[in-house]
Amino acid sequence: MHVLRSTVAALALVPLLACGNPVPGEEGAAPSGAAAPAAPKPGGGEPIKPPFAVSGDADGLMLVWFDAEGVHTASRRSDIPEAHRKHVRVSSLQVAPEDRLDPAHVYVADLRQAGADGSYPVRKQTREAFDALVDGARPAAPAASGVTLYMASWCGACRSAAAYMRSRGVEFVEKDIEKDASASAEMQRKAKAAGKTPRGVPVIDFQGEILLGFDKARLATLIDRAAQ
Repeated sequence: MHVLRSTVAALALVPLLACGNPVPGEEGAAPSGAAAPAAPKPGGGEPIKPPFAVSGDADGLMLVWFDAEGVHTASRRSDIPEAHRKHVRVSSLQVAPEDRLDPAHVYVADLRQAGADGSYPVRKQTREAFDALVDGARPAAPAASGVTLYMASWCGACRSAAAYMRSRGVEFVEKDIEKDASASAEMQRKAKAAGKTPRGVPVIDFQGEILLGFDKARLATLIDRAAQ
């Protein structure tokens, strides 16, 4: 094991999605060589009949749709542009708490065309999968030079940061600070120049701006700026 691992382990975690040195048995720890978890499949989910009607103009429901500009809300189907009715999150405030989905899932309706009974098909989908659809609708950044992800093989937040950048079409270089001593030194040098102190990984150099941890909102802003 490289000395670098103990150096990273001695540092506290940053208050974002970041990894320190994992302790076996702790939540979120990934054993060496473990495969990264599979990313949610955009548009997947199981067909389901929700405890409220999704038909007609979907009046009385809370509708969430998205496009390249981001997420929007509507109170009826006709308020949603036709091109963006395929994946619409639907919910109703009239449903009793005990009949609602767990917080990790949402109802997603295809409001393009109703069936013979007048209702629209609905699927039960993870929030993560729906968020992936939203992210995929945003304009991809051009091949961005100068983007480096400093990471470690066991770091879940590092895998999440890499998956997000790939979903946005960002080209980047991954450098494992445990396997490459020069990568660790390079990361520390860049962070110091930016007036920052890494307390774990990931550390992202996005065209000269140093991000400590996986701050998805900030990273999205940088990617959108690069795409303009």
